[in-house]
Amino acid sequence: MTVQEMLNRLFQLGLSQTEVAEHCGTTQATISRATSGTMVGYSTGKAIELLLAEREKTAKNTEFQAA
Repeated sequence: MTVQEMLNRLFQLGLSQTEVAEHCGTTQATISRATSGTMVGYSTGKAIELLLAEREKTAKNTEFQAA
């Protein structure tokens, strides 16, 4: 999954560009550029990957509890 795809998934889960940036230790402008396909540094990409994993796990747990 590309950084762009991971960001789009985070947005689908309800996070804003600003929230993603705060969680990843970067700026909203960097997240905006990455959403458009601009490359980001390794540490930012890893932070996005970890945030997505955390949020998807939370979303799955919420779905499981609702069922």
